[in-house]
Amino acid sequence: MNTFSFPALGTKWSLLVDHDVFPEEHRQAILGEVQTFEHRFSRFLPQSEVNQFREATAGTYEISDILALFLTRANLLRDLTGGVYDPAIGGLLEHAGYDPTYRLVSDNEVESFQLPRWSLIGKSLTIDGPVIFDLGGIGKGYCIDFVASILEKQGYQRYLVEGGGDMYGTTKRDGSPFRVALEWPGKPDMAFGVVTLSQQGVAVSDSFKRRWPASAKAGRDEKNWHHIINPETKKPIAAVVGCAALARSAFAADSMTSALFLSSQNRYPKLVEELEAEYVVFQADGTASVSPQWPGELF
Repeated sequence: MNTFSFPALGTKWSLLVDHDVFPEEHRQAILGEVQTFEHRFSRFLPQSEVNQFREATAGTYEISDILALFLTRANLLRDLTGGVYDPAIGGLLEHAGYDPTYRLVSDNEVESFQLPRWSLIGKSLTIDGPVIFDLGGIGKGYCIDFVASILEKQGYQRYLVEGGGDMYGTTKRDGSPFRVALEWPGKPDMAFGVVTLSQQGVAVSDSFKRRWPASAKAGRDEKNWHHIINPETKKPIAAVVGCAALARSAFAADSMTSALFLSSQNRYPKLVEELEAEYVVFQADGTASVSPQWPGELF
């Protein structure tokens, strides 16, 4: 086994390659591609593609193939969640304090903030004014699959790609799957179950890793903010505290966890159907929902 770890997209990445050699030139090529991806699509970098509309006027703009792919997926998630999922939430996140400087102090403009409206036809994006897109809920999963595709092109067939807890794995050299322990929401030293990965992606999400105190001047009654906000209520999601999803790709699994946080339980079957993913969802009241075909072990 050969391993390679590096920081990217605000988290730690690890590659596990079940081959005898993993040359430095291959490692650096992957690192360069991930850094390029981050420079293009991170909301926290001023020159990125998602920030090019931060000061834009209303109108229609041609965008890149990949940004169009992201916004097409966002449109699907927006439909599946009844309009709650919206990557234009970037501006609201910044008013809540989750901005490029990690100010982590909410302000009194949160309540009055209105998400900009946008629509997409092909690669033509129409906006009604400045918009800050945040692709954090789906971009990392796509990048994990992208790294997997690079490994395939380099000739590797047995590997595991992990980025901040989300993964894509093939199988080991002996044909056995990768076994992955899933972290209990808010309890990093405790697992709630195990899944086996065989040409599959898994994603996990919780409301505990990015939390900060609510500002008294904002006039809010929340004790804490976190980064998963309902754009309709302008408040952090409270009903769900964590979830995990298993799918054919990390992109689909990441999309699933984003949608699960923002959906009512009666929408879960449709999410399973459209994204071809299985799930475990932890509610704030201590209960859990598990999809009928969830294949993993639960403790």
